[in-house]
Formats: sequence, C-alpha cells, structure tokens
Amino acid sequence: MTAQTTQRLAQIAVTVQFLALVRTLLEFFRLKNLEGPAFTLSLGEPYLIGGVIAAICTWLGVTAYMLSRYVVTALIGAGTVLVLIVFKMLYVQ
Repeated sequence: MTAQTTQRLAQIAVTVQFLALVRTLLEFFRLKNLEGPAFTLSLGEPYLIGGVIAAICTWLGVTAYMLSRYVVTALIGAGTVLVLIVFKMLYVQ
C-alpha cells in the first residue's frame, strides 16, 4: 500500500470509531425513550459500557493517527468494531 492509501484507511477507521461511539451512546437514549417510566439504569448499562469501550478505542485510534501510525490506527478501528460486536452478542439482549 502507498502512504496516501494507508493514511486514507486510517482516516476512515477513526471516522468509523467515532460513529460507533455516537451510535452506542445514542442507543442508551433511544432505549430510555422507548421504555419510558419502566426504564432502569441496569437496562441501559450495557450501552454505557459499550460507549466507554468505543471512547477508549477512539482515543487510542486518534492518538495512533497523530503519531503517524496509520496501520496501527486502521487495526485499532477494525478491532473496535469486532470488540463491540462480540460485546453486544454477549451482554446485550
């Protein structure tokens, strides 16, 4: 891969991580709105934990990008998506 292609892939990875973070946190509020008064924190807790996972991974990805570690950034982005999918399969009903 060329340096330009690797950098573009890293930019896409950071964008995907940020979108995963926003999607995960907005799911908490969607669930809160859907459940209404029956909503409890324990019902939304897996989404908050997923948001923390996504936030930490996004921070790592952005840090790697700022250090010009573009391949590492892309790998962190792919790893974030995989971790969130596994987390959802295990902990979210």
